[in-house]
Amino acid sequence: MGEALAESVRVKIYDREYVLRTSGDPEQLHRLCVLLDRRMREVAEATGAVDTLKVAVLAALSLLDDLHRATEEMQKLDETLGRRSLECVSLLDRFLH
Repeated sequence: MGEALAESVRVKIYDREYVLRTSGDPEQLHRLCVLLDRRMREVAEATGAVDTLKVAVLAALSLLDDLHRATEEMQKLDETLGRRSLECVSLLDRFLH
């Protein structure tokens, strides 16, 4: 099976244009770039930072913090679901035997 061909996508992030290549959904890449641009602008406004690299690093840290929190929440939900599934199996087991 052959690899998907990469498609070039022109995007604008924090007032700079980039041509990015993706073998995935170009619209998804565009949406992600819009979100990154928005986060960078929020960070710049909140911190007063003007250096693009500093804004990018702070935005990356902010996004990673969001990801970490979401991952922790998913783990907690997964653990809760696992416990409840075992409780249901136990109840069904008692009911059927």
